[in-house]
Amino acid sequence: MAALYPRQVGLAIGLAVLLGALFLLWRSVESPEHRPDTGTDSVNNAPALDTSLAWREGRAQRYRVLVDSDFTMAMPGNASQSMGLQIAGILEQETLAINSAGVMVGMRFNEFALSVDGASDPGVNSLLQVPFRVLFNPGGRPLKFEFPAALAAEHRDILENLVSMFQVVLNDGDSWEVNEENASGRYKAHYSRTSNAELSKQKLFYIPGPQNVAVPQVESTETIVLDPNNDWITAMEITELIVTEDVGTAPTQVANIARLELLNDPSPQLTTDWEFAATPAPEKEDPLAEALRNLSDAEALEQMVTAIVQLNEADTGREKSIYRVRDLLLANDQLPAELVEALRTEDLTVETRANLYLAFELAGTPSSQTALTTILSDAGWPPEDAMRAIVALAGVSEPTPETLNSLWGLARSNLAETSRRDLPGTAALAIGSLGNQMRQAETVDYSALRSDLLASASSAMEPNQRAVYLYALANTGDPDPVLKQDVVAYLDDPSSEVRSAAAKTLARIGSTEVETEVLQQAQQEPSGPAKASMVEALTNWEEPPEEALAWTRESIASEPDERTRYNMVVLLGNNLARGPRNRQVLESLLETDPSKHVRQKAADFLYRYDKLTNPGH
Repeated sequence: MAALYPRQVGLAIGLAVLLGALFLLWRSVESPEHRPDTGTDSVNNAPALDTSLAWREGRAQRYRVLVDSDFTMAMPGNASQSMGLQIAGILEQETLAINSAGVMVGMRFNEFALSVDGASDPGVNSLLQVPFRVLFNPGGRPLKFEFPAALAAEHRDILENLVSMFQVVLNDGDSWEVNEENASGRYKAHYSRTSNAELSKQKLFYIPGPQNVAVPQVESTETIVLDPNNDWITAMEITELIVTEDVGTAPTQVANIARLELLNDPSPQLTTDWEFAATPAPEKEDPLAEALRNLSDAEALEQMVTAIVQLNEADTGREKSIYRVRDLLLANDQLPAELVEALRTEDLTVETRANLYLAFELAGTPSSQTALTTILSDAGWPPEDAMRAIVALAGVSEPTPETLNSLWGLARSNLAETSRRDLPGTAALAIGSLGNQMRQAETVDYSALRSDLLASASSAMEPNQRAVYLYALANTGDPDPVLKQDVVAYLDDPSSEVRSAAAKTLARIGSTEVETEVLQQAQQEPSGPAKASMVEALTNWEEPPEEALAWTRESIASEPDERTRYNMVVLLGNNLARGPRNRQVLESLLETDPSKHVRQKAADFLYRYDKLTNPGH
C-alpha cells in the first residue's frame, strides 16, 4: 500500500474534509509534582478537580489506543464511495518537565498498526513509531508538537491528529464550555462531571472559520476517566459522527469510535531517548514528479491529451485523471498553454471543463497562472470560463504579481452592461482569498493588498461595490483588531447593503474586540437584513455581557425579521448555561414564533442542552 496523505488518516481522527481535500482521499503517493486539590464539589460529593491534571516529572505510563473510522463520500452522479480505517497501538508516555511554559511529555507508539480497508504498509507503520514530544498546558490542552527532523510532514500530521483526538480541557465547576481545536476545525465542547473520577464531554458545534466553506455538523459522546495517581488521563472513549454537506461539495460522513486506556503496568521501564533535535520536516522528492519532468514535450502533451480524453469519457474515477493533468502541469511549463487551447477548441462536457480548471488550481504554477489570466483578458471567452478561471486563481497558494495585477484590473473594470458583469466582483473576492494565503505565509506584500482593499471600499461610489470589497476583506480571514475597527466604521454606511456586508465581514474575521460596537449598532438598526447580519456577528461572542442577552430576550418576540430572530435564538442557545431566563425565552418561542425554522432551532438548542445536563433522561 502506498503512503497515505495526512488528510486520509485525519479522517479517522475527526477530520471534516473540505472540497479541495476530498480529491486527495482517492489519490495515493509513493512510497516538581502537581496534584489536584482534595476538596469536594456538588457532584456525588466528588473530590473537586482544579484546572490542572496530575503531572509528575519522570512518571512513565503505557496506553492501549484503538481507532475505528468509516468514511463515506457521495460523489456527484455516482454511488457513494467509502473507506474504512483502523489504528491500533501501544502509546508509551513519560512526563519530562514541568515549568512555566507547560508540561513537556515524551510519547512514542509501539506495535503501531494503521490499515485502510484492511491493507497495511509495514514501512509506514515503522515510521510512525518514532519518539516525539508534546507540550501540554496543565489542564490537558496540547500546545505544541516536536518531531525528529527525518520524519516527513504527512507522518507528523498523523501523530499530531491522533494525540489531539484525545485532548481534554479542564476547568472549575460542575460543568463548563470551552473552544477547542483539532484537525476538523474549531469547535465548542461541553464538559460535565458525572462522578468523582469521570467527565462527560460532547462537541456541541463547529465554529465557522474565515474561509467560505461548509461547517461540519457533529454528534459526539465522550467519556473521560481521571485519577490523581496517574499522569494525564486514565481512559477516554469517543463515539462521534461528523457530517459535512454544502452546495457545490460532495457530502461526506465520518463515523469514529476511539478508545485510550491506561495499561496496568506498575512502573513500566521505557528506554526511549526523548532528546532529539526538533526541526522542520524535510522536503520530500516525489518519484512520480521526477519521472514526469523527464518526459519530452511531445510525450508530456500526449499523456495530457490521453488524460483529457479519459476524463471526458469517465463515469467514475475522474479524480485520477484530474490529478494526472495536475501532475503534468507541474512537470512541464509548456502544457498550461496547451490546456487552454484544448479548452478553447475541444468538445468537452461541462463537468470536464470544470475539472480541468480544478487541475489548473491544484497545480498553481506561474505558467498555469499565466494561462488562466489569458482567459480573463480575452473577452472572446464565455463568461462561465472566465468565472472558472477566477475561481481557480483564487485557490493557488503562491499568486504571482502578474496574477494579482490581472485580478485588480478586472475588479476595477466596469462591465455592468455586458454579459461579463459579474466578473469584477468575483475578481475582488478572489483577491481577498489570495490575501488569506499571503497573510498565512507572512508575505510582505499582504499589508499593501489589505490597504488596497480598504481604499477600494472607501472610494467605491456604488453600494454594491463597497459591499464586495468588504466581503473581499472577509476572505482574508485577518483577525487583526485594527482591521476590525476599520470594518466597524461601515456599520454607519448610508446603505443597508453595506452595513450588512460589514457585519457579515466581522462574522467571518471575528467580532472579538468590537462586539460592543456591533451590539450598539444592532440595537438601532432599521433594516431587517442588516440587523440580522449584526446579530449573526455576535453569535460567537464567547462571554456576552448580561446587557446583550437581556436586549436579545426583550427584543426577539417583537422582531419582525425572521433571520434576525433566528440569529437571536443562536445567541441565546449558545448561552443556556447562563441562567433560566434564556431557556424560558426559547421555550416561549416554541409556542409563539410564526417561523418553522426559528421554532426548530430553539427546539434543537433545548434538546441538546437537556441531553447534556440530564444524560440519563
